[in-house]
Amino acid sequence: MPQAARWAGSPSIKGRSESTRMALLTFSLVGLQFTWGTEMTYCTPYLLQLGLTKSKTSLVWIAGPLSGLIIQPLIGVIADRSRSKWGRRRPFMVFGSFVVAFCLIVLGWTAEIVRYFVKEPEKAKNVTIALAVSSIYAVDFSINVVQACCRSLIVDTLPIPLQQSGSAWAGRMCAIGQLISYVIGSIDTVSIFGSFFGDTQFKQMTVIAALFLVGAVAVTSYSVKERVLITARDSDGKAGAIQVISQLFKTTLELPPRIQAICWAQFWAWIGWFPFLFYSTTWVGETYFRYEVSKEDLSKATDMLGEVGRVGSLSLTVFSAITVLSSVLLPFCVQPPDTKRTRFTPRPPPGVAAALKAMTAVRPDLQTAWLISQIMFAATMIFAPLAHSRGFATFLVAVCGVPWAISGWAPFAFMGVEINKLTMNNNSGGAAGLTTRSGVTMITSASIRNSAADTELEVLRLNHRDSDGDDTDEEDQASNIPSTGELAGIYLGVLNVYTTLPQFVGTFISWIVFTLLEPGAEPSEESDASDTQWMNLDKDKPNAISICLFIGAISALVAAEATRRLRYIR
Repeated sequence: MPQAARWAGSPSIKGRSESTRMALLTFSLVGLQFTWGTEMTYCTPYLLQLGLTKSKTSLVWIAGPLSGLIIQPLIGVIADRSRSKWGRRRPFMVFGSFVVAFCLIVLGWTAEIVRYFVKEPEKAKNVTIALAVSSIYAVDFSINVVQACCRSLIVDTLPIPLQQSGSAWAGRMCAIGQLISYVIGSIDTVSIFGSFFGDTQFKQMTVIAALFLVGAVAVTSYSVKERVLITARDSDGKAGAIQVISQLFKTTLELPPRIQAICWAQFWAWIGWFPFLFYSTTWVGETYFRYEVSKEDLSKATDMLGEVGRVGSLSLTVFSAITVLSSVLLPFCVQPPDTKRTRFTPRPPPGVAAALKAMTAVRPDLQTAWLISQIMFAATMIFAPLAHSRGFATFLVAVCGVPWAISGWAPFAFMGVEINKLTMNNNSGGAAGLTTRSGVTMITSASIRNSAADTELEVLRLNHRDSDGDDTDEEDQASNIPSTGELAGIYLGVLNVYTTLPQFVGTFISWIVFTLLEPGAEPSEESDASDTQWMNLDKDKPNAISICLFIGAISALVAAEATRRLRYIR
């Protein structure tokens, strides 16, 4: 019989209450989403301002799905087998965050860096574009390292009954990070900070994002203690690079039925979300300047990139506020997956308990909530081509905050439960280090006596220990099974494959639409940062981004059907 993985230590999270522990565990996602929000808000208009057409800019965004497709599954498998004394996830999170911070600074100062080495204007322009695109690729590849490990850390640390709660908290933290990003992006930071962080809004946002990400990852890394992998499973211990790739490919092709169904629902949903996330800021800004700003006012603009970013960020601030509110309230209104086995019911804050109590009798399960969210997103984005004012465009973007909140936790909650069920099945039989008869114990200061550090009240311990002779029934055992996280990296990596592949599809669709409707004109040599040639301000021509959003709405309807079928798969 193959030997199971062997571990040392017990996962723990600092904090005096469950809410505090969950917040600390997922706090890294605040900085992560802040960085994503900054990139999505400013990088598209930044590239357009440098001289790229929309069709070429859409191809640049292959960086996101390409990095996710390659990096997240690969780093998931590598981290799964890491035997670092600091744990399997945190070293990658910390190192990756510093790489992201460096690449963000380079992205913000591409023009200055190039001018230092290249003096010829035309050559400097081309090199600046190349460096900016390269920096975006570097940011996307390195931030996917951080993201993969942040998500896997949640699955590693929490037992099955807390998987939905952990995913819900992750969704809240993502929404908070996004909200902070858009709030800061909607104000004139240059007038507040002067030139201390740079002389343009874009430069200052890259610096703030870099500091925010490093700080958030540091908080989570300090607050969470991981178990240390001593010995991997026999089948994993001698795997090299080729074996890793082979395992990823084999796992993707041989997914368990429910995990495969979850992945396909995610695939179709993300064809719809991709254009929304990457182009909504530019879309709202273009709508505003196309229909509501006179040519005289346009000619007075000195930082058009900052203007578009602020207008778009203001609408996305409303979107993120709704996302945060939805992320906090909706998990209490939705039944967690597999309730018959986990018996876990989240406790709402006292202030909203009375209002939510009446809803518990009719609250939908998570699968139904996910289905409704996809229909809601589709019904909203179908109206995108009809938006001829900033107010209406902002309204459409804001409404999408509700489905985005659900999509931020639903697939990960489903995956967390399914991954840990697989771990339970793979380790049945009481193999050393992992057994199906394990308990989860939250030990207070009175029961922790192993060391001085263990006497701190604010430490939660999730013990993974044998319980030989336990006569509890199968249902009770299932509800007490802790998360081993042994399979978290690879299966979350596979989920990410199904999240990134549709982004290639979305990029291809966007490229076709932009090529046909807005081929664009290259800026003249006399054009400067205040010019608006990179925006389509012709009221008589269709807005290409609106068409991309409409196509995404159609894909969301397909995702809704895939989610509906999830109920019938066992």
